[in-house]
Amino acid sequence: MRNRLSAVAACLVLAAYPAIARTEPTPSRAAAVAPDTSWVARSAIYEIFVRDFSRTGNFRGVIAGLDRIKAVGANVVWLMPIYPVGVANRKGTLGSPYAVRDYRATNPEFGTTADFRALVQAVHARGLKLIIDWVPNHTAWDNVWVQQHPAFYVRNDSGGLTVPRDDKGKLTDWTDVAQLDYHNPELRSAMIDAMRYWLVEFGIDGFRVDAAGFVPDDFWREAVPALRASVPRPILLLAEWGDIKMHRLGFDLTYAWDSYGRLKNVWGGSPASAFVRQEVTDLQAMPAGGMRLRFTTNHDETAWDNPPVTRFTSAAGARAAFIAMALLPGRPLIYDGQEVESPQKLALFERNPIAWNQPHGAAAEAFYRRIVQLTRTDPALVAGDFRAVETSAPDDVIAYQRGDAVVLVNARPRAVRLVVSGVDLDRDMDLLSNRPQHGNTVALPPYGAVVLERHAPVHAIRP
Repeated sequence: MRNRLSAVAACLVLAAYPAIARTEPTPSRAAAVAPDTSWVARSAIYEIFVRDFSRTGNFRGVIAGLDRIKAVGANVVWLMPIYPVGVANRKGTLGSPYAVRDYRATNPEFGTTADFRALVQAVHARGLKLIIDWVPNHTAWDNVWVQQHPAFYVRNDSGGLTVPRDDKGKLTDWTDVAQLDYHNPELRSAMIDAMRYWLVEFGIDGFRVDAAGFVPDDFWREAVPALRASVPRPILLLAEWGDIKMHRLGFDLTYAWDSYGRLKNVWGGSPASAFVRQEVTDLQAMPAGGMRLRFTTNHDETAWDNPPVTRFTSAAGARAAFIAMALLPGRPLIYDGQEVESPQKLALFERNPIAWNQPHGAAAEAFYRRIVQLTRTDPALVAGDFRAVETSAPDDVIAYQRGDAVVLVNARPRAVRLVVSGVDLDRDMDLLSNRPQHGNTVALPPYGAVVLERHAPVHAIRP
């Protein structure tokens, strides 16, 4: 499911900054609502479609690939829905994983609950965390609740089940799922209990919540505190939604859908400086503690749009786009095969095992590892304040500052030479090439990028 909500439609007037030194931005944040934990605040998420991640297409295949995930620098594994898939009205050959037939069972094609428990243990043994996809808005037409709890569902004029409506009340084309009725307090209790089951019984570390904004706000006001109180450890809650209200409801992360759309526009010729100004506006409205999920692909984008190496014109373009997005405030996401630059479109209703042996896979993995590592270990890129940076190439180069680090990304397939204003770059270190910068004139090759920092932490630039 995808949802894009407009960012705050306000213009930011950029002030002039003295050229002799770095000027730190003044943060403007609302009251804190989202809990802060060290691993959540430093998370890098790897999304897995169990069907496609391995040749076996099951939990054991994921276990076999965990070292690959750890090697790319991710510390949170997100599994797309692991539950039995509905058969009634299913789409495609295998159906959508978001058509859940039983919230308390695993898809037998993936393995048993014992296999899943072994996966959770294997994840934790490597010092990683695991979150699972949760689908609270709707179920498969043949979900066990249809027979056991028929009052849990919205009914049409004929008394039958109905496809979901979107947040504007319009019927969707999600013909393989039926709408749940959140007017029913028994449904609310059952949904919280089902989520708690995976936290308590299997020790997972949180949820990515599908179509979170379709579910009434007052449910989340009840559910989020109940879930956080159900286990004596921090959990991560990621809402598939763009509205910052989800942070006020207690979610840690929301989707940067609008950022992704704006980034694609820059690659299509829109001014790079406008992208940064709109990010500043969005982040100024963000409640303290709230974070955006930063991505250049995910299961929706790869299935319905194109993988990054296609969407951003080339492998070099995809890398540039990832730098520009991942180093913004928020937390980065990598999706199945992105780190080896697989050109595959991974359909949701079929099985397409990832072709891991890509021609330049090793170099690509080293690149993504370096960027992900920066987002987790460099203090400026973990929590540094954010502002736009002025350059002589505002149409072509995405330019911003995070704390003491300056990020410059050429969004064009041609070389760009630019002068940076308002900061002193002389003797800064480029964290991507480990080379020093001389003066404020920067030459960027096609889709080239630099991340310049005065006090470069050595451990953050090793592959």
